[in-house]
Amino acid sequence: MMVSPIVRIATLFVFSLCLVGCGKAEAYRYKLTLAVNTPDGVKRASSVSEVSYYAVSIPARGTMHTFRGEALYLDLGLGARPLIVLLTNQLHPKYGKEERWSRDAGPHNNLLSELYHVQLSDGLMDYAAQMARQRGARRIAPADLPDLVTFTDINEPASVLEVDPNNLAETLGPNLSWDQITLEIIDEPVTRGIEQKLKWLP
Repeated sequence: MMVSPIVRIATLFVFSLCLVGCGKAEAYRYKLTLAVNTPDGVKRASSVSEVSYYAVSIPARGTMHTFRGEALYLDLGLGARPLIVLLTNQLHPKYGKEERWSRDAGPHNNLLSELYHVQLSDGLMDYAAQMARQRGARRIAPADLPDLVTFTDINEPASVLEVDPNNLAETLGPNLSWDQITLEIIDEPVTRGIEQKLKWLP
């Protein structure tokens, strides 16, 4: 099929707008690691996600951001339901200085600034660049986590239950408690494969 010159010109024009509209880019990756005490010992799982910021000038000058990552799945063994850590804090949102995990996805700047002493005073782009250079795991509290869920039937999405971060045993199974929760800025591949555990995901 022949493509008309007008379509070609329009395509090039739109592409050039994208190039002009998106300038500098900065990104950082973080690893969330959970460790839970169970009757069979400590169970651990981690997930790496990426937050990217872009300086844009079209349609207006500013900063946009994107997110890559997936929920963290922790198998707690026989007799217990799995713990799934979502990417956002939607069920019980906090606001202002109380916000610890964002409603978009990823840890809020409040939490990261507190953990790594990097401030937003120089803007989001410089903040992201500084954050990408940070290293070392930091312990966080259960209240800092995004939404937690489980399933009474892992093959049935409608069986979802909210998990209280301060009472894991209530929904996940007896004799379960936090051992440690850490957040770490890191340079590792973004985690993939949650669909292998939650088969109903598209």
